[in-house]
Amino acid sequence: MMVEKIMKVANDLGYGSVKANVDGENIKFPSVIAAERPQDVQAPMEFDSKQDKDTYMKDFLNNMDVSVSSNAVKTSGRFLIGNAAIDSGLSMRSFDVNDFTGKSETDLAIILTLSLVAGKKVKEAYEAGQDLKETLKVKVNMATALPISEGKVNNAKDRYKERYMGSTHTVTFHNFKDPINVTIEFNKVYVALEGETAQMLISSDYDGLTDKIKEDFDKNYSEMKDEVEAGDLINSRNVLGIDIGEGTTDVVAIINGKANPAASASLPQGYGNVLQDAVRVLQDQQMNFEERSQLQSFLSEKVSPLRRARQDKVRQVVYDQLEPLADKIIDTVSQTMRIAKDTELVYVYGGGSIPMLDESNLREVLNEKLKSFSGGYDVPVIWIDKEYAQYLNELGLQVIVEAL
Repeated sequence: MMVEKIMKVANDLGYGSVKANVDGENIKFPSVIAAERPQDVQAPMEFDSKQDKDTYMKDFLNNMDVSVSSNAVKTSGRFLIGNAAIDSGLSMRSFDVNDFTGKSETDLAIILTLSLVAGKKVKEAYEAGQDLKETLKVKVNMATALPISEGKVNNAKDRYKERYMGSTHTVTFHNFKDPINVTIEFNKVYVALEGETAQMLISSDYDGLTDKIKEDFDKNYSEMKDEVEAGDLINSRNVLGIDIGEGTTDVVAIINGKANPAASASLPQGYGNVLQDAVRVLQDQQMNFEERSQLQSFLSEKVSPLRRARQDKVRQVVYDQLEPLADKIIDTVSQTMRIAKDTELVYVYGGGSIPMLDESNLREVLNEKLKSFSGGYDVPVIWIDKEYAQYLNELGLQVIVEAL
């Protein structure tokens, strides 16, 4: 009897982007959707050659046009997902980084996740030569995470898990003349707390990451570099992890080798709030940005010399908004340090940590603030290298999903 293949999904669903590993493929796209009105619907895709179709299907997750049927989703309609939404020019929906609704309570989280799983299934089926007119079926083991402030109260982790496990879901793709239907059944779902998974990866001596950790330590604490080894850093049992995301900044307290949710805290702000503030400033300066996803996309573009001066100006406006976030992060760290008294080491990571390393004074003020809890002695602050900073949670979730 043939054992049914189960899709493995490590799903780091952020306020700014979905960062996932699905059956070994690393996938990233913006956490946005665009609702299509009847007049917005494009003609079905047609291809002049098999090569054109192969190219399109290889990039299928950046072309998703879906509707979702699920008891877990109340929002109805037809949606472009991720980069397809951004490229469409239509009005977009993203996670609100200002309100107090948890990620687990939104339909957006479910729509993005189901589209991710279904889109990957369509890619796999096409590559395997399956008939896409037949309904595709997929069973899933998934590890995902919630912000600490959300995940540790009101059974949010269990309720979020139940939204996936509680029913069978159907995603329909409308890209072609004949719709493609995918039914999804979740076999196992593990909901971790953001930041905990990152810390787990740091302590696992992940390939290449440990070297970067030691390199940052040696550069900034040269007087200790000969007596402190890399193993001392990654095996420390009393650590703070500061995860600067799009909509939240999680401060994770590891005490005696275990994550302590009571000591950990979440700031309901992140780099997305910085971008949102920048959008308002740019609009006042007559620059045509409507929302933060559009701004983030422009900043990451490789622009021609004709637009370089504009991009540099936009980037500087964003950097000017970083200091208020740095101040609030310091306040949150102070609250955590009152409980996590014996902290030896602080790690800073997350997508928002990358611009804040060089363009804010966060490292400097963190160093000074931590001394006020240690009798004036250094509590080393290590910035995770940008190669890994945005992916620690996802990589940690990969470890978890392999164990499910």
